[in-house]
Formats: sequence, structure tokens, C-alpha cells
Amino acid sequence: MTWSAENHFVLFAHGRDFDVDAFLATTPLRFDKVWRRGELASACGGVEHRYETAGVEVKLGDGATLPLREQEHVACEFLRRNRDPLRALTSFAGADHRFLRLQHRFEIGSGVVGMSVGPPSCLMRALLDTGFVPLYLTLIVPLTRRRPSPRPSPADGRGS
Repeated sequence: MTWSAENHFVLFAHGRDFDVDAFLATTPLRFDKVWRRGELASACGGVEHRYETAGVEVKLGDGATLPLREQEHVACEFLRRNRDPLRALTSFAGADHRFLRLQHRFEIGSGVVGMSVGPPSCLMRALLDTGFVPLYLTLIVPLTRRRPSPRPSPADGRGS
């Protein structure tokens, strides 16, 4: 699976001095990924990479298939429904970095110069209330267009 095909629609928190085991003992939230500082993160070509922070992550849906507006709706509902446990996470010692990552697939055409995305007010209120920051991960996808057929010349009898 390529990085661009992975699911990036997640809520996560991490920090260098975050004691995830102590936090997990206090929360009703369930996480899809938990890591500890110093654990093996990956090994590629014989080179090991270890986590520099400890953290937790929950997948909120499939960012590769859910449209951005649906991700925002799902995230808003999750934040509202879990307001108190998420506020406990944001105030837990060491959980210094807290993000809601949304995955935005953007088809780009030849005339596009730039773009901007930001959370709707409902989501922004829920983020502010729980202490998380939105992070829009935009994956640029080339716009696939069919090439126009070559225009026939007048000499072949089909032109004007």
C-alpha cells in the first residue's frame, strides 16, 4: 500500500513525556494505535527508526473513500460525543501535541493555482472545546482527462 492510499482520517495525541499506559488506565476511550517512546516504529533497508514520542491514535473512518465534508461531520460527532474523555486527554501531562487529521483528496487540473480548506464552524467549536487542532492532509491527484481527438484537416474531406 502506498502512503497516498493509506487512511489518514485519525485523531491522535502524542508527546515526548506522555505516559500512555498511565493515561490508558484512566480513560474509557479505546485507541486503534498506541506507541511508546523508544519502540521500533519501522525498519527499512536494515535501518531502524524508533518513536521519539509516545502517543495514541483512533481511526475515525476511511479517509481514502469518505468525502471531506463527511469526515468533518463524523469528526464533529466524535468530538461532541467524547468531549469529557478528550478534554482529560488534552490536560494529561505530556500529551502536548493533539491533532485531528482529515484526508482531502484533491484533483488538480491545469488551471489551478492554489486552494484552501478549513473546518466548518461546528467542527471548529468542537475542536476548540476539546483542545485539538485540525490538520488537513491534502493528497494531490492529477486530473485524468481524455485527450481531445486531433482536429481533421480540410484536406481529408472531414474538415470545414
